Amino acid sequence: MKRSLVYIFFFAILINLAGCLTFETKEYSYKLKDGKSGSGKIKYINIMRTFDSLTTKESEYTELINTYLKGTKPEDEMLGVKNVKKRLFEEDNQLCGEITFDFDDITTLKFFNYQGKVWTYSLSSNSLFGGNEQFFSSNGTYGGEFMQVLFWNDDEKKFEFKTVVSQKDKKNEGLLDLWRSKGEN
Repeated sequence: MKRSLVYIFFFAILINLAGCLTFETKEYSYKLKDGKSGSGKIKYINIMRTFDSLTTKESEYTELINTYLKGTKPEDEMLGVKNVKKRLFEEDNQLCGEITFDFDDITTLKFFNYQGKVWTYSLSSNSLFGGNEQFFSSNGTYGGEFMQVLFWNDDEKKFEFKTVVSQKDKKNEGLLDLWRSKGEN
């Protein structure tokens, strides 16, 4: 029994030390065109890796390129998107990423229209790269710490908000230098 507990504890530690990509902030922008269809853009600002992992900076960068940029992880987590375009770029001496897409029904992206009077969006605590997203700003109304929901009037056609995930500190390291040297191959 004791040996089983030791193995479980060791396995739990290994999982916690597994590689981790993160970013400093994330900007969302959705625009309705006809009915519930429209386009969206999500911008990841200052993509980083977390130091407290067993993986190397190079392996984290490879995961970013293969799983997120060239892979389908973002699309797999955003049901109902199409015409997806992804890119990495440098801005303000930081590595940033951007996903643009179209959708036929914004309600497949966690939006809800209550009785044709108000649009809402539920902020989840989990982020695509991991970590917890915290509200920062919006062109809508934020429900507060205990009601993690954004509200917009029904006649609004553009929904924008920004979240904070990680602060650049001793535990995180930017990936801009690798992007500059390796590119997206």
